[in-house]
Amino acid sequence: MKHQNEHNQIEFIHNPEFVKWVLNPSEDSDQYWNAFLLENPSQKKCLEYARILIKGLVKNEQSLTEAEVSSLWNKIEHTKFSENRRLIKLEKWSVAAGFLLIIGISGWLMTQRSPQIANSINYQSIAKNVKQDNDIKLILANNTQKTFTTKEVDLKYDQDGKLVTKTGKKVQTEELSKSDENLQMNQLVVPRGKRSNVELADGTKLWLNSGSRAIYPVAFHGKTREIYIEGEGYLEVAHDSSKPFYVVTDQIKVKVLGTKFDISAYKEDDHVSVVLVEGSVQALTSSESRIMKPNQILSYEKLTQKSTIDKINALESISWKDGWLLCNKEPIKFIITKLSRYYNIKINWNDPVIGSVTLTGKLDLKSNYEDIFKVICTTAPLKYEIIDNSIFLKIKE
Repeated sequence: MKHQNEHNQIEFIHNPEFVKWVLNPSEDSDQYWNAFLLENPSQKKCLEYARILIKGLVKNEQSLTEAEVSSLWNKIEHTKFSENRRLIKLEKWSVAAGFLLIIGISGWLMTQRSPQIANSINYQSIAKNVKQDNDIKLILANNTQKTFTTKEVDLKYDQDGKLVTKTGKKVQTEELSKSDENLQMNQLVVPRGKRSNVELADGTKLWLNSGSRAIYPVAFHGKTREIYIEGEGYLEVAHDSSKPFYVVTDQIKVKVLGTKFDISAYKEDDHVSVVLVEGSVQALTSSESRIMKPNQILSYEKLTQKSTIDKINALESISWKDGWLLCNKEPIKFIITKLSRYYNIKINWNDPVIGSVTLTGKLDLKSNYEDIFKVICTTAPLKYEIIDNSIFLKIKE
């Protein structure tokens, strides 16, 4: 147990967000780490030791010179901790850990203005070019491809490598090849007009929206859990304090311990958004790190590479997974984008005024798209016409 505690102290020390919190605490970071302690009370002593070491070695420095590094090294060699009124000298391994601390903090101080997203897996090399059609496709690690013609597919994995597939009333179970040494990655591709649900091997649940892709391991190994999403997904992450969960997109990376949130990262959109329902998440971009609270939306603009956080009713953003679209004074142009993906239809309009018309209400996505537009045109001053499987919107005269 002693060595496990020491190992955890090192992990705290080399976590740049933890170091930033110790040296420059904020309301958001206080909330994040206090929530961490509530969920992981056994880590309190390790966390406090790490705080003492960092604050004792680095006080208000903005950068570390070679002389300061040397000075900190001397401090580490002579550092003692007090526990239960007893003095405990650092062991030899602790001195080595202290040397790594200097390197870690130096790196953090040099990169805090422009943090980088480091992905352990090259997802672009894994992503397969899938033929564009109306079928859901599951591509296994051995490149075997399964095709589903139904509107929705439910998948469930377990840590033993077993996969249960449910399409309508049909249930199929199979054993997947798995390895403890190499991650066996599966890829799920959901076209426009379709949806899919996945329960990952750790118990995390993922709802994948229309026109989306997910890459994930058959079973999780190591100290972290990580998946990739292109498009939109809603996740209920299974809590495991020893294995943080990461969701990676082309633009941002989200770290969670156990929470519920929605992430939208369509390639054709000019922004990426994260909506937090429960818990706490940390969003990492190429230029900054943001900690979110429940009922907040983070919007990251791809062009400027800047993000903003605003208050929101999270239920409005995740209602699609239950077959509803909740609107609260939402511009028609955004609603049309969602409906186009959800039903795999083209929606056109020529009058720019249409894009600014707002809609408030609840749309039943279990209905066909024509019924949806009947409701919209009853509520808003619009009319529609269907030509060659495309919808054309006009202002009512």
